[in-house]
Amino acid sequence: MLKYLLFLTTTFITTLLLGSTNDSLQQVIQSNAHDTVKILVFEQLAANHRKNNEDSAFYYNQKAIDLAKKISNQKETAEAYREYALTAQAVGKYPLAVEYYTKAQKTHEKRKNKNGVAEGYNDIGIAYYYAGEYEKARENFEKSGEIKIQIGDSIGAGQSFNNTGIMHDIAGNPTEAIKLYLRAIEIYENLKDTNMAIGTMANIGLIYIGQKNYTEALKVYTKQKKLAKAIKAKKHYGIALTSEGTAYDYLEKYDEARKHFFEALDIFLELGDKPLIAQCYNNISVNYELTNNDDKALEYALKAIKIKTEIGSFGKIAVSQIAAAKIYNKRGEYNKALNLYQEALTNAENTGYMDYVIKSHKGLSMAYEKLKKFEKAYYHQSQYITLADSVTNKENTELINELEKKYQSERKEQEIELLNKTNAIKDIELEKAGEESKRKSIQLFGSLGVGIILLGFLIFVYRVNQQRKRNNVLLTQKNKEITHQKEIVEEQHQEITDSINYAKRIQTALLTSDEYWNQISSEHFVLLKPKDVVSGDFFWAFHTETNLAIWVAADCTGHGVPGAFMSMLGISFFNEIVVENNITQPSIILNKLRDKIIKALEQKGIDTQQKDGMDLALCVWDKNTNKLTFAGANNPVWIIRKATDQNEDTLIIDGYELIEHKADKQPVGLYSGELKPFTEREIELQNGDSIYTFSDGYADQFGGEKGKKFKLKSLKQLLLSVQGKNMEDQKQILDKMFEDWKGNLEQIDDVCVIGVKV
Repeated sequence: MLKYLLFLTTTFITTLLLGSTNDSLQQVIQSNAHDTVKILVFEQLAANHRKNNEDSAFYYNQKAIDLAKKISNQKETAEAYREYALTAQAVGKYPLAVEYYTKAQKTHEKRKNKNGVAEGYNDIGIAYYYAGEYEKARENFEKSGEIKIQIGDSIGAGQSFNNTGIMHDIAGNPTEAIKLYLRAIEIYENLKDTNMAIGTMANIGLIYIGQKNYTEALKVYTKQKKLAKAIKAKKHYGIALTSEGTAYDYLEKYDEARKHFFEALDIFLELGDKPLIAQCYNNISVNYELTNNDDKALEYALKAIKIKTEIGSFGKIAVSQIAAAKIYNKRGEYNKALNLYQEALTNAENTGYMDYVIKSHKGLSMAYEKLKKFEKAYYHQSQYITLADSVTNKENTELINELEKKYQSERKEQEIELLNKTNAIKDIELEKAGEESKRKSIQLFGSLGVGIILLGFLIFVYRVNQQRKRNNVLLTQKNKEITHQKEIVEEQHQEITDSINYAKRIQTALLTSDEYWNQISSEHFVLLKPKDVVSGDFFWAFHTETNLAIWVAADCTGHGVPGAFMSMLGISFFNEIVVENNITQPSIILNKLRDKIIKALEQKGIDTQQKDGMDLALCVWDKNTNKLTFAGANNPVWIIRKATDQNEDTLIIDGYELIEHKADKQPVGLYSGELKPFTEREIELQNGDSIYTFSDGYADQFGGEKGKKFKLKSLKQLLLSVQGKNMEDQKQILDKMFEDWKGNLEQIDDVCVIGVKV
């Protein structure tokens, strides 16, 4: 299996670095790669085709399901079902998405994987949410939250409370929504997860805005801003400023609002965040319009349109186009207004922003009226009222009738001009009738303008107070407005997050499984705690036919995605050097590993070049002779055994001593010093010895009462103190100690600790 793994890792690294091209993924399928890897490749191919070829996407999803079932791997079968559901959801086939999310969940139930079941409920809830079935979405989010609480997943429970709150808000239960939001915030605050707390606060603020309780909304946004400032989250700070500005606008404190908008704009310009820059421009435009500064309002609306066009935000561009069109209409530049209203209508229809569709029809009706194109004015007014039929009343019907009369009057005038003009008396009478009709039309359209404004006001009041249920289309749009700020952040990060989570699955698949570790020793543990989703620390192990147990604990340059790429390179090269080339001498392994890393990264020793590489401890245990051969790059190996002699240089606790064998003071890769051949040490082992290798993440972690590093000395004392425990218990104690020490502070690096009992 490991021989296949060699090809897999090399191919995957190349594929990932080249952008996961479909051709390179197809090559993996045609290779001798392991079936589990082929499943991942089928799923990635499906993801690559979702946007432009749903048939191909479903084809590859089904291939993944079939292969997972064939090898009877329930875990991968559940993941394959979920990937199929994600494709269905992406192309708008929500019932199909629910069906396959449910299949994934049922598979997790068979595996007795409660977390998988909880995630299944959450996925099903999201699918129902997109389908507009909010009550079913709420039910599933609640079930997810109940299980998350049972299994102690506080973060997951908080997310479920937040999602359930959104559903209650949509259903017109803002009080219940706020209760759930507050429960979510309480969880996030206890976990010191300030980012999640900030996002949930934004939802509470939007409820208060919807209730016209702008003072309470402002209090929420101010707290949100303080939290963002405390964790130095510039983007969240800017978003909170924007929210405060909106509240001040509603409170008619326009100067204060404008001050907040411009402060936020400076932050977004510094960050280069175009979607948020565009939103800020739009807010500033509205602010200037409210203070009757039409020139400035138009200037910033056009700026917003320009940026939204650049980034392809065609749904949200409509609001800026409508804002600019209104000003052109006020100025009497009706053709410019018409063009913008028409573009806004097209963009809103194409992207499903029904509220902007309604407003575009309204604007087009008013502009065509000014241009005396009454047929088109009548058509768009009819569309406007039809789409906003939840507030249709007698006055609306009268407005349509007036427009129809005006249109018929215009047609009558045109017919009169074609009559025989020789009949002077009749001609004069018709002319008078035309003048009278024109005079009445002016009166009618004066009433029409007031009526339309009144109608818009009624719609606004109706929607804000949520006095009656509107149809599904308008309800969906209202939800988009409620969660608008949350979506701004989420939509920018979702694709990146999905890619990183996929990379995590790949990295997890490549790490040595428990099956192989049990061949090394039945008594062992591996504690791996990534700082981010993926890890720059990694472990690798192999057991040869000649009874050699080989393992490594490595720490790559950086953490997160860059570190993960380095870790996959390391795994690939270990497979090639040890498994394929049958090299088992530690010093030679590290020399060859260094050569391959330098070549792969094209490192040339230039002073300004990034010195990528890894620190590690490599052990080869010959079980036939009970000797350990060790080679290290900056990282040592520790042997703990029962103490025999009282030596001042040896640390002894509870009758156990720790013997440290130091590593060469150089990394695997280029660095500023001279590259020397790696050396190795041969160590005579005793039955009952415990061998420990590790990265620097555990000892370097800040924490405790004074916020200091844990340090290697404390790690030595900790390991000595747990020698009476089995390896699994040792792992649990190390893990708990790390979390207790870290407390509320951020984890600063990846952590890897390996223990092997002789």
